[in-house]
Amino acid sequence: MNEATGIFDRSSLHRFLVPVLIGFVLWFLPEPEGLDPRAWKMLAVFVATMAGIVMAPLPMAAVAIIGAVVASLVGVLDFGEVVGSNGTDLVWLVLLAFFISRGVIKSGLGRRVALTFVRVLGKRTVGLGYGLAMADLVVAPAMPSITARAGGVVLPITRAMAEVMGSLPEPDTRRRVGSYLILCAFHANVMTGAMFVTAMAGNPITVELAAEAGVSISWLDWAVAASLPGLLCLVVIPIAMLRLARPEIMETPGAADLARRELTAMGSFSRDEAVMAVIFVGLIALWVFGGFIGIGASQAAAMGVVVMLLFGVLTWDDALKEKAAWDTMIWIGLLVVLASKLNEYGLVAWFGGTIEQHLSGLTTVTAFVIVSAVYVYVHYFFASAAAHISALFPVALALIVAAGFPALPAAIALGALSNVMGCLTQYAIGSAPVMFGAGYVTQAEWWKAGFVMSLIYLGIWLTVGPVWWTVIGLNR
Repeated sequence: MNEATGIFDRSSLHRFLVPVLIGFVLWFLPEPEGLDPRAWKMLAVFVATMAGIVMAPLPMAAVAIIGAVVASLVGVLDFGEVVGSNGTDLVWLVLLAFFISRGVIKSGLGRRVALTFVRVLGKRTVGLGYGLAMADLVVAPAMPSITARAGGVVLPITRAMAEVMGSLPEPDTRRRVGSYLILCAFHANVMTGAMFVTAMAGNPITVELAAEAGVSISWLDWAVAASLPGLLCLVVIPIAMLRLARPEIMETPGAADLARRELTAMGSFSRDEAVMAVIFVGLIALWVFGGFIGIGASQAAAMGVVVMLLFGVLTWDDALKEKAAWDTMIWIGLLVVLASKLNEYGLVAWFGGTIEQHLSGLTTVTAFVIVSAVYVYVHYFFASAAAHISALFPVALALIVAAGFPALPAAIALGALSNVMGCLTQYAIGSAPVMFGAGYVTQAEWWKAGFVMSLIYLGIWLTVGPVWWTVIGLNR
């Protein structure tokens, strides 16, 4: 789309008209009996907005603004709720965490962490896979942009490692080690996003929508619940990729040597790195224990940003230039407001009850597995995790809870799977185009690896997960 012409070029216009047409069709369909009169109108606006996000005639935030304004004009949303949509704790948490992630990258701390893991584990190809996974895991809690983690921290090092081993994005060399490393790094990036509320921008949407359904999820609840299944998946990734993208080179001493040289060139810890490291550790501590002393996750993030500004690790100009942060703040707030109205008007309960009739007679575990699997694989038709979460998370949660599964672990499981589904295609989640664009993996290889790994991930999350949640007392 040409931003100067808005939707008025041929390719953008049809991508705009399709969502409008979908909205009009839904608007004039007969309303189910017994629903709030506003519910079906809200559904029409909401589905048209989701379709607009998928079709992308304009950037996501712009589409969300259009949807919110239309909703206010047709009387299903008060405009005061539109302008107040960015005032929640979780929306601010995402914004502040983006600033923190910029500090991790700008200070060089993220690069140093990644190079350190590569130096220690990088003598063998599978060790490189684990090194990249561990590096992503360490920085993930304070980096809600998986795209920034992939593009700003992991991908540059991954490509450098591949090139050292003579593996370039060309048909005759890409499989030496490059394809393997890219897939390991990408799948680890997706999985670490599932392990912390603050590790993927869409996670706060699930927390907010869960709260609308009466389920409160703390940062610690999510982290503890996701720890065991997430870590098991990270352990499996480098091993499974040896079969799915078997590298021609199994020994990689050159990669460890390169990491050592790069670390030497970086020198000792800079002042900014040291400050950022202290802030990072402090934030993790506050996110884990802050609730006991009355400090919430958003307040802790704000404290971290204040310290960064005071020490000059981050300047306000840096914050203003963090376009993704401000953009995300807008669309997250608006999508949460739109989705919450569907619940408020009773549409989620009605829709869940309708589908529940088809699940009657199934055991709780069977219903949990079926709904979770459908929730994941429907993502083949989505190019936005946020759109998918906003549209389907409330319904999926209602169905699983109605089947008798405890609400808190159900909500966290769906939140984690909202990241897992990102492994399916090269357009499924923010980091996918970045990693796929490196050119080391074909589309067929990407889809094959994504589907096979999704089965493994589901197997772990839907079997080990419930057992672990019972052990830690989350099934309450």
